[in-house]
Amino acid sequence: MSVVAVVLVGCSVQESTRSGGLIAPTGPAATSTSPAPTVVTVVGESVDATSAVDAPSESALGPVESPAEPSVLTDDQSSETSAPAAAPPETLASPAEPDQSARARAVLAAADPPAGFGEGVLGVTGPAGSRVWPVIVADTPQSQRRGLMGVTDFSALGGYAAMVFIFDGETSGAFWMRDTPLPLRITYVSASGSVVSATDMVPCLAPTPPAECERYFPDGPYRIAIEHPLGPAFDIGLDTAEFVEVTVE
Repeated sequence: MSVVAVVLVGCSVQESTRSGGLIAPTGPAATSTSPAPTVVTVVGESVDATSAVDAPSESALGPVESPAEPSVLTDDQSSETSAPAAAPPETLASPAEPDQSARARAVLAAADPPAGFGEGVLGVTGPAGSRVWPVIVADTPQSQRRGLMGVTDFSALGGYAAMVFIFDGETSGAFWMRDTPLPLRITYVSASGSVVSATDMVPCLAPTPPAECERYFPDGPYRIAIEHPLGPAFDIGLDTAEFVEVTVE
């Protein structure tokens, strides 16, 4: 199999008021209008570097909300060119421990991601070196709308360490926890692989009106968002991360 870097064109993401996960940003959004460096790789067939995300369609997750459905936040988005990506830290050259890589591969071989989602390997490099984790990947509008809605036991999904949302270009969109019963931590990562910000998110369930669900904004533009349950068992080193990358399988 070949590993190829993917350079994609940014796009705006709109969310329905009836979905959890990502919602539309307010104010000026920072989305790439020209190809930007990326930390995302894809294993398998080569990918057209200028291809965009497919248009929403029916999926195993159920009907996609109508594009005409009003968003909670509807301010117009503007775009700007992303800054050049910073060089990865030297510690990235330190490979992950063989047993960690083997465990990650074992999970990917044995587990099946939820219908409509992909899977991959998350690499986290910090002061202690590099570590790798098997992750669920949300890289389509349908899967990003769904996120971890309705999931009450993350461990039951098959041993994945987190869910990773990957976007075509840098964005500033907020997340929310509508109909998402698990408390989560979200970490926003830039196109250069550096952590932008992170925050803990609390569930927002019925009968709370959607308009009263808290919005969790990043401190700056991001390309990747990583969600995982709270607690030591799901600590994957993002608090001290110096470089983050994702390999999509």
